[in-house]
Amino acid sequence: MFKKIIITGAALMLLVACGNDETKDNNGTNNETSTKTEVNTTNEPATNAKSDITNPKVSMKEAVDTFLEAYPDAKIESIDLDSGFDGLRYEIDGFDAAKEYEVVIDAETKEMKVNEVEANRDREEALDFSNIIEPSEAIEKASAKDEVSGFTLTSWSLEADNGKPHYTMDFKKNIKEIEIKVDATTGEILEVQMDD
Repeated sequence: MFKKIIITGAALMLLVACGNDETKDNNGTNNETSTKTEVNTTNEPATNAKSDITNPKVSMKEAVDTFLEAYPDAKIESIDLDSGFDGLRYEIDGFDAAKEYEVVIDAETKEMKVNEVEANRDREEALDFSNIIEPSEAIEKASAKDEVSGFTLTSWSLEADNGKPHYTMDFKKNIKEIEIKVDATTGEILEVQMDD
């Protein structure tokens, strides 16, 4: 009797192990039940769909407008869009005649957090948004470079040096990083720098 129970149990376990996720209903059609699990095969932090750095829910213009609503007399010195464990966020540095501002704006909700407000010590360069190309165009230009094939865009920033605005695109693949500078008015690639 004990042998029959063991053999029957083993046969049931074998049938369960060899089974599949498909079941047939009475008319012969398949009713599949499946659960998809996405696996992050890179060494990057796991992010969800709302963390698409190439197409954030809140545009750069909306982030700038949010900043300027809070500080209408301020000029913007730089903007960064970073992805992290808490999703995408814009970091905006600005200044007016009296103070410097460092704020973070959630790229999903437009929620603004002030990191720092301090007395203005240095003269910064302000960005002129009237002739700056959209981040998506700069991303497209940088992503077309052969050097970044297989790499993931992890962040970008916009700032001016000597009156010339440029985007800096940061790409990563495992431990390798590539930084590409793109002219923010023409879209021309200015520099490709690889870190080994």
